[in-house]
Amino acid sequence: MERELTKKELFGDTAGSVSLSIMTALLGLMTFYYTDVVGVSAGVVGTALLFAKLLDAGADIGMGVLIDRTRSKHGQARPWLLRMIIPIFVSIFLLFSVPDLSPGAKLTYAVLTNILFYIFVLTPTSIPYISLMALTTRSQQDRALMGILRASANYFTGAIIVMAFIPAVTALGGGKKEWTLLASILGIIASLGIFFAFRYSNERYNTQQLKDVGEIKKNYTLKEGLGLLFTNKYWLIVFFIALISNINFAVSASAGMYYAKYIWGNVNLVGLMGALSFIPMVLAFLVSGPIIKRWGQRNTAIFGLIVGILGSLIRLIDLSSIPLGLAGSVLQGFGVIPLMIVLSPLMTSTIEYGEWKHGQRIVGLTNSVNAFGGKIGTALGTALIGWLLAFGHYESSSLVQTDAAKSMIIVMNIYLPLFTYTCMTILLLFYSLEKQYVGILDDLKKRREGNIQ
Repeated sequence: MERELTKKELFGDTAGSVSLSIMTALLGLMTFYYTDVVGVSAGVVGTALLFAKLLDAGADIGMGVLIDRTRSKHGQARPWLLRMIIPIFVSIFLLFSVPDLSPGAKLTYAVLTNILFYIFVLTPTSIPYISLMALTTRSQQDRALMGILRASANYFTGAIIVMAFIPAVTALGGGKKEWTLLASILGIIASLGIFFAFRYSNERYNTQQLKDVGEIKKNYTLKEGLGLLFTNKYWLIVFFIALISNINFAVSASAGMYYAKYIWGNVNLVGLMGALSFIPMVLAFLVSGPIIKRWGQRNTAIFGLIVGILGSLIRLIDLSSIPLGLAGSVLQGFGVIPLMIVLSPLMTSTIEYGEWKHGQRIVGLTNSVNAFGGKIGTALGTALIGWLLAFGHYESSSLVQTDAAKSMIIVMNIYLPLFTYTCMTILLLFYSLEKQYVGILDDLKKRREGNIQ
């Protein structure tokens, strides 16, 4: 199928990815912010954030149904992006403005602001944005390009924040006000990115348009939609990959800071870790297009994960070695880049597979349940940080940690990524939809033409 997206549409879609990356990267800093800046117990923080995220995960399902039933002059997904532009900034400001209150009050504030952010901002932004890939194009070329641009924007935005945020806060004074200031600036940028995503996107395949040409005949109930999803074998594979990858992402977003501070003895090495990873990451994004074209999306992702596994094994050679640790962490980071690039296209293709198999096109619910799995993974990953630190008797007020605490920090940085990369590689071996996709589109086209005649 020929390409359909213009340069402006690709720019807007990429800007939306920058926005979501800012939001998720800031969330990755939350545990460190609460434990080392606000002064809340690590174990309590992990449990409290898990509670907030589990409440939010259920909202994803409802959001997916809302998108599939939304009818407006802007389409299905775009109206929701328009509504979220201002709330994004306000919610980020509140997240990083914990007042000087008692420990219990601080915890209550943290839970309430996290619930506000997740349920009323992140979900109504992320699900519509993710759905745009299915609503704007069916071209594999476009989706592969969108995957590359989204992943590039996501990775480099996140890497810049991880690399520069702590040093920048430290240079400004390292206090709570400095955290609030920098987070607010990033909140403004995130709001602008969502505006561009709304402004320049164009829905070509939303529910109403496909009903008009007879490709879709009826709406579905939530029960029917879930039943169709869980009989879509390829969607199930991507669902579990997304869940596992988000566990890994949530842990790695904060784990490096603890490793640099307590294993290497210098928290600012996090910045060096991020800087060293830039060159191979840039190369990975530059060559990903030709590699995907030659090997396919699935095989490209498997190759990357194998590189990530090797990175973890290298770090095990000498846990205290900074050179080996930096080299291994670079390979670990490189390992998830191909998966980041192809995960959305792989998942979006399952929508056409489901439509071909069941005669029902489920866009919003597919993305929302997949995001539900991702958020469960993020919640578990964030909670794991707090739980593992608490299990190792981590003390945020201590400059020197016990051997047990250091062991848990090593688990977060090396053993857990090794396990998750291996699991995702095995799951990908069962994904074979790429070979069927062109034939599926041809069948759908014949159905549409038959209905029109």
